[in-house]
This record gives sequence, C-alpha cells and structure tokens, in this order.
Amino acid sequence: MLSLQSCQPVGETVTGSGRQGATNPYIVVLKVDPLSGLSAASPYAKRQQFMRQYAEQMMSRFNIDRNQLGHVYGSCLRGFVAQLTEAQVSFLRQYPDIASIEADQIGSTSVEEAVAGDDMHITAGQEVPWGIKYVGGFIDYTGSNAAYIVDTGIDLTHPDLNVDASRGYNALTTGTGAKSLADNHDHGTHVSGTIAAKNNSIGVVGVAAGAPVIPIKVTEKPENMQVSNVIAGLDFVMANARPGDVINISLGAKASDALDAAVMNLTNRGDLFIAMSAGNTTTNNFDANNISPARINAPNLYSLSAHDSKGVFASVSCSGNPPIDFAGPGVSIKSTVRGGKYTYFSKGTTMATAHASGILLANKGVIYGKGTVTADRDSIPDIKMSRVP
Repeated sequence: MLSLQSCQPVGETVTGSGRQGATNPYIVVLKVDPLSGLSAASPYAKRQQFMRQYAEQMMSRFNIDRNQLGHVYGSCLRGFVAQLTEAQVSFLRQYPDIASIEADQIGSTSVEEAVAGDDMHITAGQEVPWGIKYVGGFIDYTGSNAAYIVDTGIDLTHPDLNVDASRGYNALTTGTGAKSLADNHDHGTHVSGTIAAKNNSIGVVGVAAGAPVIPIKVTEKPENMQVSNVIAGLDFVMANARPGDVINISLGAKASDALDAAVMNLTNRGDLFIAMSAGNTTTNNFDANNISPARINAPNLYSLSAHDSKGVFASVSCSGNPPIDFAGPGVSIKSTVRGGKYTYFSKGTTMATAHASGILLANKGVIYGKGTVTADRDSIPDIKMSRVP
C-alpha cells in the first residue's frame, strides 16, 4: 500500500509565492509520479484520492489556498488544475517537480455543425444515412466493446441507442450540466447515433448497430468546452476502459501540450482505439496541425477530415498531411438527437469522426482506405475511410 508519506512534497513550506491579483485556471503537469507506489491496476477512485492529497500538500507548501484546487489527474496525466495568480504561476514554474503549467482554454474548433432544419421524430421505418452507406454499410454489432463518447453527454433514454450510463462520467462540477449525464445540446447524441444507432424499425442505423455508447460528459456546449474538463474525462477513460474499446473525441482546441499528452498516454496503453476530429475552420484556421489533439500522431490514433456525398473535401474541414489519417462523411448527416428524435447536422469533422469510431468498433480497430477526396485544400488528397476493403 502506498503510504501517505510518499505523497508528500519534500521540504518546508515556501513563502513568497504571492496571493495578490486575479486568479485564472491553469493545468499543472508534474514531472514526478506521486503514484509510483500504486499498482497500475489501482481503482480510479484510489488514484484520485492520492493525487488530490498530493496536490493539496503541494499547494499548501507554496502557501496557495487548497480551495483553489480543481480536477486532479492520476491516470492519463499526473497533475491537477488550480485557480492561480500570475505571481503564483511564475513561482511554481521554478519548482523542479513541475513539468509544465498551461493556461486552461475554451475550445471552439469543431462546433459549427448547425442543425439543418427542424427535429424529426420518425415513428415508422428505418433509413440508412448516406454516410453509413458510403463507408460500406453497417453491421449488427455483437462484440463486447463499447464506444466512449467524450462530448456533451447522450440522450440516456433514446429508443435508438444502447446507452450504458453506469460506466459514464461527468467532468462538470457546476451548472445544470453537472446534474446528469444527459445531453442538453444534441452534439453527443448525434455522434452516438452515427456510431451505433440500433438496427430496428425506427429512425436511422449506425455503423456498429446496437453497440453500447458510454457518455463522458465534458461540456454542455462544444463551443464552451474547457480543455481541463476534457482531460478529466480522458483520465477517467484511461482508468476504466476495457481493451478494444473506442474513444470518440469530436472536440478540439488550439494547440495544447497538456491535452496532447493526455491523449498520447491514453493511446500508449496499447489496447484502445481513438478517433479525433481534425477541426473546423470557424476561427479561420485551416491547418489541423494547430488543433489539439488532432495534431498528434500515434498507432491506434486517427485524425479525421470531412467530405460530402460526392467525395468532395468539405470546405469547413481543416486539412494537413500529417496529421490527418482519413476523410469521412461530414456533410448533411442525419442522426439521433435529444427527445428520441432525429435531425441533420449540416457539416463538420465531428460527423466524420463518428463514422470512424463506428468502423473501429465494427472492425476491431481496422479502418480501410478506398480512394481519395477531390478538392482537398492541401496538395495531398486525404484517403476516404471504409469499413470494407
């Protein structure tokens, strides 16, 4: 068992770190591993407990109010989030056990997939959306794995989704979104339907029809996503995902070393598959190399751009080779939304990412390439993804 002593920073309390001035949230990544005495298989709750204790002791040592502590990370990162003044940040940067301190940020690179038209409640008949057909059709999923939806939550009672809320996690700690894993936006529910809507007599069908989808709620609205909350969600997934599970990250932010490190450590587990949106051009950024976590490359990790029903590169999609691995359907995509309904999202790499996650789940981690897009913004046309060779 890990002793409490091993979690304590060595040395006496340090003064002079400063308490004056406005505070802002910062992500602190540690160079040391306070949990080295714990087994890698230690439960998530235990890792959280010891990491929080370490962080509180470190803050106390530097004369920083413990109440300023937010999320702690003990699985995909070793670190924490804290409200700090600029003086405190400058002081902490000099501490040798700290690898980096990064200002938290709001991500807004994958959010312009506006709903096109009114919600539709389809009461009879099922259709196969064009994107599902384009990537090679669906399968009736009979495997034992699930897709973790790192997003706005999921409609927990949608009749066309197999939602496993018992394995879910809510990274939100304040506001109405903190009260439930339910989706108050539609983004996470729409993603879930493309991945795994049931093959039944209603609505639409997903690539891996009927597969379990697990809500990892990290924001109420994609445009208000905080990087620190996304890392908290990934930290939970790192500790709880089963070999072969798929993680869908249809979110992004401006370059963030902390978010990139969290995703890299997640994929370095070696037994998970991750699909990430390449980012959209809402902020006049056209290069996926400026988007986290899309800009990173590793085995079992896929960054996705978008194309339309004719295979033409979507004008809204970021581009770049690397890091983009495949392009997928991302224009006028119909899927599930709140209230047991269905609608179209107009365009975005969010939907391309969902198609990739469905393929990864259906094919146990394999995506095939079949042709290339036309009108790619860069000089290297992206390969179009497929479920079948």
